[in-house]
Amino acid sequence: MNTFDTLQALFSHDLSELQQFRKRGWRVLPMTRVVKEEHLGRCCYLAEEFLSTAELCALKKEIGLDERQWRAYKSKISGQ
Repeated sequence: MNTFDTLQALFSHDLSELQQFRKRGWRVLPMTRVVKEEHLGRCCYLAEEFLSTAELCALKKEIGLDERQWRAYKSKISGQ
């Protein structure tokens, strides 16, 4: 599995879990959601570091994140 495929799998899994958390609403601890969003932010930074510009654009399109959402996840990293 190459870097692109690995990152795509990570994003898909985490975004799916985050969507499930939102469906459950109050039954999910807020910290669980925060940790998942921070993990997505770290994945964004990793993707920017290891993928070419074309691969990064393709990844964002594949996982369905626009630039605003991408930056929002990056901003979730504690202390950044």
